[in-house]
Amino acid sequence: MGEKNKLRSDSRTECDDTQAQLKADEIFFENTKVCCQDVAFVWAGRCRRRTAELHGIITAIEVLSHDEAKQIFKRATTTLVQLQASHRSILSSGFRHAQMRQQIFAQLSKLASKRGTAALGRVAVAAQSGSTFRKVITMINNMIGHLRKEEAHDIAHRDRCQNAQQKKQQCHGGCEGFAGTGQIADFSAY
Repeated sequence: MGEKNKLRSDSRTECDDTQAQLKADEIFFENTKVCCQDVAFVWAGRCRRRTAELHGIITAIEVLSHDEAKQIFKRATTTLVQLQASHRSILSSGFRHAQMRQQIFAQLSKLASKRGTAALGRVAVAAQSGSTFRKVITMINNMIGHLRKEEAHDIAHRDRCQNAQQKKQQCHGGCEGFAGTGQIADFSAY
């Protein structure tokens, strides 16, 4: 009988230990399930952002390779210059992206300080912060629009100056005929 009691006691202890282990395993499973859901949510967000970034790159390439953009670059006094080419995989590491953003920031900052344009400085900061290309493209399009307005203003100013110069030459051409005859009147009295 003593042996049966010992066996019963050992069985109860083992059953209690197994139930405690089961509870601990169920808690661990729930925690792991929640953690996996969180990781899946974060991963889905990263995939969406990456897809948006790739779409932005494709859009930027389309915008920059358009015939109208090529003509604008040909007429522009300052241009964007490709500093280097890379044949690495599109899925490069974050470290290389950070380095590239730093290089882009350095070049754009240098151009902004050289040209004294705040808009280019804002594009540099956006590029350094890792903003999506869509945001940078929007900033560049706004700069292009501003440059077009300046160009139209400059052209209008040039036309006014040329017209004034032509009127001045016409006046001088008409007045020179009178210079030899001494018939130029003193208009200071009027």
